[in-house]
Amino acid sequence: MTDVILLSGAALALFIGLLLWMLILADRTRRQQLARLNRGAAQPVVQTGKPSKSKPTRARKGGALTRLEAAIAGTSLRVTAMEILVQVGIGVLAIYSFLILFTEMHPLLAVVLALGLPVGLAALVLKIARARYRRAFTEALPETLDVFARGLRAGRPIADSLGIVVETASGPICTEFARCRAEILLGTALSESLTRLEGRLGTPEVSFFAVATTLQAETGGNLIETMENLADQLRERRKLRRKAKALSSEARASAAILAALPFAVGGAIAALNWSYLAPLFFDPRGQVMGAIAVGGVALGVFVMARMGKLNV
Repeated sequence: MTDVILLSGAALALFIGLLLWMLILADRTRRQQLARLNRGAAQPVVQTGKPSKSKPTRARKGGALTRLEAAIAGTSLRVTAMEILVQVGIGVLAIYSFLILFTEMHPLLAVVLALGLPVGLAALVLKIARARYRRAFTEALPETLDVFARGLRAGRPIADSLGIVVETASGPICTEFARCRAEILLGTALSESLTRLEGRLGTPEVSFFAVATTLQAETGGNLIETMENLADQLRERRKLRRKAKALSSEARASAAILAALPFAVGGAIAALNWSYLAPLFFDPRGQVMGAIAVGGVALGVFVMARMGKLNV
């Protein structure tokens, strides 16, 4: 009974410490934002003949909360960084309490699992959401460039052509081009706005669009013809990517089957004869063996996924 009380107290102390750490990060981020606003208000804007060179990579530096907010901004999730941190903290406390009170797992192993599972799950959700956001933007980009080129052909400036794209598009395309249009209307240079777009998404297609548009706008080339040719090239690239995905479908299906097979067999054994599988969860040696087995399966799936992935 004393051990349970001590472990519960340790879990409560861990949760309180995590909550205090999140509050400190939030306060530090708020202070940094206020300091940036104060510096921007104190420094006058001096117009010179030379365009200022922006440094987009500088904005990526910062605390963990700032990087988390930047990662959320590149997805379609409607959550804040503090909400994710609070949910991760609750998950850490819940998993640790469950492992200690019900499975009688070793405290050190329970701490590792309680910290690793929620953080890993949150990182996986953010990665999947970011990949879907990028994929949706990339899939709709060729048709968006056609609309953008038609606006330019009608004699409209770049900002108005972006406005046409915003009015006719939806999803990530509408969100990102609305940001670019708002930045341009507020006085941001076209090259700087497209550089920010490239930094948020980081895909080759966006890099092609940003570089081509910036060069043609600065050198005075035929931007309409460039956009139409770029749209055709992106369609061909999309076809090639889908063909590569079809060719690698066998490897991905094999990885999914091999990853699910141990868990399916374990679930069947647990349903038929739980006492046969119980030492794997309640015995310390079985817990170590189970952790090693799960790690081996995860490593195998990762290797097979990397082997079956074709970068196109």
